[in-house]
Amino acid sequence: MIRLLPFILVPILIVAGLGYWRLTGSKTSSPAAKAEQVADKGPVEVPKTLPEATVEDRLKSLEDIVAKLASKVNNLKPSKSDTTTGSLDSNVKDLESAVTELKARVSSLEKATQAPATASKSPLYIPLGGGGGPWADQDYNTLNEYQAAINSDNYSGYSSMQLEVNFRLAEAAGTGYVRLYNVTDGSSISSEVSTTGTAFGLQTSGTFKLPGGQKTYTIQVKSSQGKNLFVQSARIKVNF
Repeated sequence: MIRLLPFILVPILIVAGLGYWRLTGSKTSSPAAKAEQVADKGPVEVPKTLPEATVEDRLKSLEDIVAKLASKVNNLKPSKSDTTTGSLDSNVKDLESAVTELKARVSSLEKATQAPATASKSPLYIPLGGGGGPWADQDYNTLNEYQAAINSDNYSGYSSMQLEVNFRLAEAAGTGYVRLYNVTDGSSISSEVSTTGTAFGLQTSGTFKLPGGQKTYTIQVKSSQGKNLFVQSARIKVNF
């Protein structure tokens, strides 16, 4: 038994020495060793970060960001009163532009369109008489049957006058003539008409104007071949 004690004590002493050496070594270990010891203790709890936050936390964060952006955008927009004023100014400018364009068009139309002609009055007729004859004078013969007193001043604004006579020859020979005659002044009027026909027909003279004031007028007739001439009616046409 005594012989076996060394074999038992030796291992015990070795184990005890190793334990003592490890105990003393841990006390004098370096900071790096201490860090390793801390690392060996397992993970350390840290505060939550955004990727680890819940869905509710993320939504709330997004809502806050959107609210801040909306506030900045609203600050950039003009106020309601400014918008209204700007809109009114724009409408006024549009109206002014439209009025200017309309004025230009009206001015263009006024220049392009001729002024409407003054409506002319219908012509008036002054009867000198009707029926009578025949006459076969080869020189002008004054007919008292066709007299009329005329004051040209009573036809204010007239442009001209014309002699209209419906007459014929009894035979187809020569030419028949009729003209207006101013009995008061003893002068003829440039109003001669003629015919070679044997049937009544209305003949109209060229235009003329009568002298002013009250005058007595009649007609004169002649036949170049001395053939009978008949006058059915005579009148003066007053043109305006």
